[in-house]
Amino acid sequence: MAKILIVDDERAILTLLEYQIGKLGYDIITAQSGEEALEAVSQERPDLVLLDVMLPGIDGIEVLRRLKQQDETLPVIMMTAAYIGGRGVEDGMTSINKAVEALTLGAHDYILKPSNEFIEKVKLSIQSGLRKRQAAPQVTRLREQLLETSSAFSHIIGESEAMMRVFKMTEKVLDSDATVLLTGESGTGKELIARAIHYNGHRAQGPLVIVNCAAIAETLLDSELFGHEKGAFTGATSRKIGKFEQAQGGTIFLDEIGDMSPDTQAKVLRTLQEKEIVRVGGAEPIKVDVRIIAATNKDLEAQMQVGNFREDLYYRLSVYPIHIPPLRERKSDIPLLAAHFAHRYAEEMGKTITGFSDEAMRLLLAYDWPGNVRELENAIHRAVILASGSEIQVEDLPPAVQELYRPRERSSPSRRNSESPPEPPPPGPLEGDEILPLDKLEAWALRRALELCSGNVSEAARKLGIGRTTFYRKAQQYGIELKSD
Repeated sequence: MAKILIVDDERAILTLLEYQIGKLGYDIITAQSGEEALEAVSQERPDLVLLDVMLPGIDGIEVLRRLKQQDETLPVIMMTAAYIGGRGVEDGMTSINKAVEALTLGAHDYILKPSNEFIEKVKLSIQSGLRKRQAAPQVTRLREQLLETSSAFSHIIGESEAMMRVFKMTEKVLDSDATVLLTGESGTGKELIARAIHYNGHRAQGPLVIVNCAAIAETLLDSELFGHEKGAFTGATSRKIGKFEQAQGGTIFLDEIGDMSPDTQAKVLRTLQEKEIVRVGGAEPIKVDVRIIAATNKDLEAQMQVGNFREDLYYRLSVYPIHIPPLRERKSDIPLLAAHFAHRYAEEMGKTITGFSDEAMRLLLAYDWPGNVRELENAIHRAVILASGSEIQVEDLPPAVQELYRPRERSSPSRRNSESPPEPPPPGPLEGDEILPLDKLEAWALRRALELCSGNVSEAARKLGIGRTTFYRKAQQYGIELKSD
């Protein structure tokens, strides 16, 4: 049965509630002050709290505030002495104000005592509070799924061959509990792949817990991952549930696992082998049912050679490795990504952005993007902010990208005559008896359209009956150089 903490400084009320509520089969704990209440919650972890407003020391409102900071899903039913007409108006208003404040802070209910229906109201409120408590994890999980996924794959943009391989590998591991190791440079989208695996797999109804191992101090990472018992170290004033326990029935994503210390690596290895953890300062092992997805931007095999990463942990983690290629190796995805980010940020800012100038897109394709998709997203966000028209121009791009810009000199007739004559256009693809493959026909059509449109990509795409983004992608595929207008 559920565990209920009753807090009241009046011994008679405490005894009455303990007897009446205990008859329903609940496990009852009692406290007579705010300090005792906070200690009891820390030690006993009740499922619901019945809390008097007027308490010695820390009052009930302050106790409520602290409890909600620790666990916003914990139902707290506030109790206060009923306002009797013989008391002053000021006392009555204070009682009303306390009730409003308690409900604003998240109290489940506010009940007056003593009254004829007091005990019955408390019983009914306890039942509804416990129902809400039991439903809270599922409601939170569903809300996260609605916000973060409506098919997690829809958040991953790419149609290059390299990304198609990533998608195919990801799909094959969705309904497996195999440990996945995601490798790739920073900013390539490893977390997006981890989310796709979780939310499209058989553990989607469970939680996804994300831990950035590089962002947590080495001395705190053990406590963060495995939790700790009260008194385990200086400052451990209460028990803490770690990330592995929080991920029960779901997935834990260990990002930047290459930054984990050897001692913590050993504990993660034990968790993988034994399917259990031990809290810091604890003695009893706790079983965990968790799928592990790890990610790193480091060469773990090189780290093993110099003794910075455990070989046995590496082989446990890399049961199913997936490498996310850098953006410079899948440049055909740049037009799609750029258009996606431009649309998103334009919508956020209430702007109308229809696309990119030909020269701006040429520069985006020419730049190497050392920061990968994350750098591209930041660049487009900046460009949308700076754009004064409906198209993003060269001057809207970051300086590092603009450095690639070399406007062509407009040649005079005498200069043109002194240059070597331009290359003749390619022969028509349907001349003679040779049957050309479709890709060569398509490449010829792109080049011919560019020639007839004097290099204007927008006009060439329009006359071919395709979108400009598709034109850029195919030009990249066939190695066609796009020159500025």
